[in-house]
Amino acid sequence: MIERLISTARSYLPDLNEARLRDAFEFARAAHEGQLRKDGTPYITHPVSAAIILTGLRVDEDTLIACLLHDVPEDTERTLDDIEERFGDKVRFLVDGITKLSKVHYRDDMEARQIESLKKLFIHSAQDPRIIIIKLADRLHNMQTIEAVPKPEKRHRIAKETLEIYVPIANLLGIWEVKNQLEDACFRVLLPREYAEMIRLVEASEKERESVRKKTIQAVTRLLRAKKVPFVAIEGRQKNLYSIYKKMLRSGKSFHEIYDLLGVRIVVEDIGTCYQTLGILHQHFTPKIGRLKDYIAIPKSNGYQSIHTTVFGMNGIVTEFQIRTQEMHLENEYGIAAHYFYSNKKQTTLKKDVKKKYKWVQKILDLQRNISSNRKFLEHLKLDIFEDRIFVFTPKGDVVDLPRGANVIDLAYHIHSDLGMLAVSAQINGKPAPLTTQLSSGDTVHVVTSEESDGPQMEWLDHVHTHLAKTRIREFLKEQDRTTVLDDAEEVLDHKLQVLGLAGMTALTPLQKVVAMEHFGIETWEELLYELGKGNVDLSELLGCLFNESDLIGSETDLLDVHVYDRHQARRLKSESIQKVHRVELVIESQNRVGLLRDLSNELANLGINIIAIQSLPRPNSSLSRMEFILEIFDVKEYERTLRSLRKVDGVVSITRVQNELSIPLSLDDVQKKRVQ
Repeated sequence: MIERLISTARSYLPDLNEARLRDAFEFARAAHEGQLRKDGTPYITHPVSAAIILTGLRVDEDTLIACLLHDVPEDTERTLDDIEERFGDKVRFLVDGITKLSKVHYRDDMEARQIESLKKLFIHSAQDPRIIIIKLADRLHNMQTIEAVPKPEKRHRIAKETLEIYVPIANLLGIWEVKNQLEDACFRVLLPREYAEMIRLVEASEKERESVRKKTIQAVTRLLRAKKVPFVAIEGRQKNLYSIYKKMLRSGKSFHEIYDLLGVRIVVEDIGTCYQTLGILHQHFTPKIGRLKDYIAIPKSNGYQSIHTTVFGMNGIVTEFQIRTQEMHLENEYGIAAHYFYSNKKQTTLKKDVKKKYKWVQKILDLQRNISSNRKFLEHLKLDIFEDRIFVFTPKGDVVDLPRGANVIDLAYHIHSDLGMLAVSAQINGKPAPLTTQLSSGDTVHVVTSEESDGPQMEWLDHVHTHLAKTRIREFLKEQDRTTVLDDAEEVLDHKLQVLGLAGMTALTPLQKVVAMEHFGIETWEELLYELGKGNVDLSELLGCLFNESDLIGSETDLLDVHVYDRHQARRLKSESIQKVHRVELVIESQNRVGLLRDLSNELANLGINIIAIQSLPRPNSSLSRMEFILEIFDVKEYERTLRSLRKVDGVVSITRVQNELSIPLSLDDVQKKRVQ
């Protein structure tokens, strides 16, 4: 293995000190002498395998040596001082940072000590991202050999930790190959049935499509040569299994609807040629409307740059072309590693580029300074930093980068605190919209302000997505008069209960209030409402204390015969653990118009909500229609999201949930019989 490592490293490091690399190997092998991995192999095979993975990123000599030594201080009698004496202070710094990382073990409810270790990781790696790069290689090899871990629950924990912590880091660093391999390895452990099915579907599809891909590459090659457009490479591109699966969940489409997309990448010499190539492709292939994405003009938050265009290609097959320069390709493949190990720029320029690409670490450090609670730190780390990003525009054309799920209020506070304080409404793409409207990439948003604004509303806390917005709203609420805060809290809670189909505050019993007070450790109901009004008590958590999920939505029934590759609601299935679904009966009153049922059904389809039954109910006033829907809903959040979406449909006047003491019947005949009784 060491010969393979040296040979690969020498292929891109002409000045490699081979003797020093061998010395590090011998030092690590001696230190780990007698230690075995779970699969029975000598322990030294792990750091060497991780180092070989790193050669794929063409890392420098110190990084390879630090990788070979990364478990020595933690698992052997050799110390960091021993490492520094033999290999220098730079290697010591890297190994020290990785040692801190080894103490981080994620749980659903991470202990304070573990989250503190995670914080130390980011502080340490902010000074040198090579620490995280080494850790990613270390984790990738562990995931590649995870079958040797005997306990299934431990394999599941490690895979979940990897998917929720290290995959997002690889994504933020832009190291796509490592990210993709980590995702697929986690996929194999967490959802083995779906993983096996995806392999079967992809292999069957690839056999049919390989010839079309080759013909497409040949055709584009001839086309560019005929136009005398220079190019570096034209190659096929295949998505990793987990990304295909996620897209199915997100869109609610079947595998064949997703995987009918043929991928081809074109690498050219400069930016001008990118746009020239785009024009040539559109002249010869019919582009799909709305499927052109220019990430060169507007890069992704992790620095990704490329032009994506989807066309009707050879034999009418939908084909996505990615067009980029060689420099973009290098950076897109290797992320921050490209800046550290590939760039020929001057060191000063390099440092500026690295700092810009690595700005998410600074966001994490800001979170650490502003959040004292470890639980909230981890929560906001996932929401504000690790979550997928969207890009929206201000009216002046400035690009704002936000986490997916952010709304207009999040945007306002992101731009400036005063904008959030004075916001009263919004215009999205030129149309009026509520402040709580969730944003999508490409939206142009104008936040309308007024000096007469009452300021942030308590109910905003239930809608905003980012830590910054929540913090600013809570700060404002804490400064309000007690009476005002109590009135607002009562109004918001009452409205929320009515939205959920309950009888408002009058539905609460003394026992429910006592249970909630004990849960939050607050002595009086008034004080609990006051803390709710100040934003110190979470509304969703309070509802969870007052009611169980069946009270809020309806009785559960078994989720039978759901197959994630055939049903439109597939995107709502988060794991195999979901066994129950709530059958919810809604009566919708609306203006009687052509296309109403279609619009309501489309709204539910877009949400991935399964409709069990629909019927029209008698209505004396012919200008209004009454329809009854029986829906399958998984949880409270999905129920609230469904109600919000249905209320937006043009003409909807009211939505009422039919309360049933027993489980909601499966047929409309049963519903009618129950009403008669």
